[in-house]
Amino acid sequence: MKLNKDLSIFLICHFLIWSIIPIILRPNLPMDSAEALVWGFIGEWGTNKHPPMSGFFANLIYQLTNSPSSLYVLSQLFIVGGMIYIYNIARSFLPQNKALIATFILEGVAYYSLVTPEYNVNIIALLLWPAATYHFYRSVNYNTLHDWILFGIFAGLNILNKYVSGILLICFAAYLLFTKYGRASFRSWQLYLAGTIAVALVVPHLIWLHQHDYFVIDYFLGRSGGGQKLPYGLAHIIYPLKFIAAQIMTSSFAIIALCVARRFSPKQPITIVKSDQIFIFYCGVLPILLMTVISLVWGIKLKSMWGSPVMYMLGVCFFTWFPFNIEKSFKPLLKACWFALVLFACGFALQVVFTTSAKFKLDAKDFTQAVEANKFEYVGGSVWLASTVGSYAQNHPNVLFLMSPKTNPWIDMVDVNKKGMLVVEENINLYKNYQKTFAKLSEPKVYLLKVKSPFGKTKEHKLYYGTIAGEQK
Repeated sequence: MKLNKDLSIFLICHFLIWSIIPIILRPNLPMDSAEALVWGFIGEWGTNKHPPMSGFFANLIYQLTNSPSSLYVLSQLFIVGGMIYIYNIARSFLPQNKALIATFILEGVAYYSLVTPEYNVNIIALLLWPAATYHFYRSVNYNTLHDWILFGIFAGLNILNKYVSGILLICFAAYLLFTKYGRASFRSWQLYLAGTIAVALVVPHLIWLHQHDYFVIDYFLGRSGGGQKLPYGLAHIIYPLKFIAAQIMTSSFAIIALCVARRFSPKQPITIVKSDQIFIFYCGVLPILLMTVISLVWGIKLKSMWGSPVMYMLGVCFFTWFPFNIEKSFKPLLKACWFALVLFACGFALQVVFTTSAKFKLDAKDFTQAVEANKFEYVGGSVWLASTVGSYAQNHPNVLFLMSPKTNPWIDMVDVNKKGMLVVEENINLYKNYQKTFAKLSEPKVYLLKVKSPFGKTKEHKLYYGTIAGEQK
């Protein structure tokens, strides 16, 4: 894949800015990032929430760097890799200047900028979706073996990363089944090889799910509403509208920039051939439509972040169906993309500096030392604090998320009873509930976090910790 010089400079700047700022300003990992790192230390083929891949990558970069902060760098590697693939997708349909803007403009989508310091499954999807799409396009159009193989790999990795990514695979299947361009691929043995590769990658996780009674599905269903509905059937209206509105809001800078440029530029007829228009619809438009229809029909509350990868072809779709002469507006659009990079980076930096939130200001190393985490092989409690201890303690204790043995099958409770456990929690009521279940859990001690704002005010956060004495203590 070839890169344009302007794109290379932009991506290098994006990578450096969004890697360095959180490393300098945040004394602890975001919750999702610390949680992923803990999953990586555990090394199972499944987690209490998602398939295992985010943990695998987190553990890999930690082993290379021995630093939790390296996850900020890992996050940007996925973002930059995804944008490289998006550029190559765009070049399959668009001239170079439009392809560049279709890539640059994603800096104005919050999923590609403001939220990227929090490494998680959504960040990984921003690479896997365009990678799978690019190789799928080349496979069905050129029938090359290496593209089919890579498509199979990325299709499988999508499922190993996040179940919602199955939406993209459904769209690929729909293209193969319902278009004459796609049906021609059924005559190619390479398609079946790609399918075999994808299934082979997912099989270990499926075996793990079966061995653990598919309990992760309960989490997935709970996150999508858990059966709670708005009255009078409003869920079928409100939830899909909120989901669509969230995607528009997170992409508003990019959408406005493209619309303004088109408003003051000469319009052009649609020149992309019909076959490519159909492909772009199936891969760039259908995913968000399908997610919205699912919410509409079943009244499911979709989390806005579940839509993070669906905007990856925003620029390509815009230039496909709302084409305009980009000659005069190219430089202004380019400046707008650079402005978005600076604007969102400054916005994130100011948020971290001015917030008094404990989740931004907790010194993870100090907290881990204060609660004497290195004395324990097990830690349990809130996802945030337990993951923080599991990530920053030198011995990386195994984590019992939310003190629930059922959803943490990697925890040997017999061994816990022998060796004891550290329990950390930010909510005193939840800590007391733990005491009802675990009779040996001590009364809570308080770690007092004092956060001083730039305006001179100090906010106090009480974090609680205690221990379950083991038989060996």
